[in-house]
Amino acid sequence: MSQRVDRRKFLVGAGGALLALPMLEAFAPREAHADLPAPPKRVLFVFHPHGRPAGKGYDGEDNWSPGAAGPLPASISSALASLVPIRDKIVTVDGIDNIVRAAAFNDTAGHGAAGATCLTCAVPISNGPDDSIATSHSIDYELGTRLRANETMPPSMIFPAQLAGAQYMGYWFWGTGGSPPFIVDSRPEVAIPQIFGPAQPAQPPPTPTLHDRLVGRRASILDGVAKSFTALRSKLNAADRDRLDAHAAFIEKLEKGIGQGGVVQATESCVRPDETAVPDYSGDNNRGQKDAITTPFQIENVVQALACDITRVAALEFHNGYDPVFPTEFPSGGQIVSDNWHNMIHNAPQLSDANTSDLTKAFQYFGKSFTSLVQRLDMMLDLDGKPMLESTLVVWVSDMGYGAAHFDWNVPVVLAGMPAAFPKGQGRHIVMDRRTLGDLYAQILRMVGGTDTTFGATGTLGAVSANQFADSAYDFGSGISPSTPLHMGPIDV
Repeated sequence: MSQRVDRRKFLVGAGGALLALPMLEAFAPREAHADLPAPPKRVLFVFHPHGRPAGKGYDGEDNWSPGAAGPLPASISSALASLVPIRDKIVTVDGIDNIVRAAAFNDTAGHGAAGATCLTCAVPISNGPDDSIATSHSIDYELGTRLRANETMPPSMIFPAQLAGAQYMGYWFWGTGGSPPFIVDSRPEVAIPQIFGPAQPAQPPPTPTLHDRLVGRRASILDGVAKSFTALRSKLNAADRDRLDAHAAFIEKLEKGIGQGGVVQATESCVRPDETAVPDYSGDNNRGQKDAITTPFQIENVVQALACDITRVAALEFHNGYDPVFPTEFPSGGQIVSDNWHNMIHNAPQLSDANTSDLTKAFQYFGKSFTSLVQRLDMMLDLDGKPMLESTLVVWVSDMGYGAAHFDWNVPVVLAGMPAAFPKGQGRHIVMDRRTLGDLYAQILRMVGGTDTTFGATGTLGAVSANQFADSAYDFGSGISPSTPLHMGPIDV
């Protein structure tokens, strides 16, 4: 090619080496493309209370499990039937136990100990009969401190999936030392400015030109090469000018992040949700009658918080474990209205119980929300042009295994997204010969790049507690004892 631009001369001067020009068409008689940036890894938790919707795990009393290990059945299971649209993107797991809960005193079968341990795997302290307080942070917080871009980014953000107010019952996610987590408002239209800042003016100012950006950033390394930069740009074709402008914008973004310890990397799919799009849902909401309206908007808030790189770890928390009415599943009411969710679960220890059908139907609200969330992540374009789901691990877990009897063994687990973290593939069911939640969370830490083999309390139950473990809620099939280990090995992903 004639009239070649002297790349070497351009790079000489203040900041030239830092600018590190991308290869342009002008430098060689061939087309060249810069590599797309690798997206950050993200983890999203979905949480619901009470474990499996019916049964207690004995003699086949379980309508959540897909059955034997292997490819997921076409209908998966009666409780998980709403996951069929994403069947090839999930892995379901049997055999995960919350053993640390057995170390809690004065709360041998209540919700308090389950809530304080199910995500921390740490021995709680007593807060009176049937209550416990967490003593350590939960797994989402641990992941967030590792994956965040810099210390100004929240380690984890908790999004109530249901309207809360005075009805908020969440006590599963924890910050440092068992401190309260970062919880956004359960009203999606209130959460939007809380997360994304105030809405921009209807008529935003014009986009600054390259000259405007260079002049406005006197301390920028681009200032040192501004004259050469402008001269080079004038000699390039349109494609190279666009590439050079994009590279200049990248350098500016890099500089902003360096001072904070890391770079925020919003995807091109990042869009601030519009709070005015949330319809009026005023009226009675003592039992979650408006959840069908608000939950989809809160799901979008979660997705966009990840896409805009406001946080890299979040949780969609279905907190209402006592008395929701699941309006999408029961538009005409029925027993779910005349009774309550919590009581109905306790009255369905066998699948033959009358409540089982309604409980399973109600559970579809969680499953449909999970499916919607996974599908939305699959629609979002990441930094590398691939679906955001490929760099996002989604973990659906609960506080118990079988809520009917407060059993804390066989906690239901569904994993989705980040296919590269599943060497044996997705669309399958795993049956483990007993593993703990500590094992599961250590596995998740490894799936995003860690080398962890444990999470939370380590050793044996006897090493962390003098509890006698006599309550039937801790009968993990073969039973537990002071010698029961708190970690039993990796998960077969």
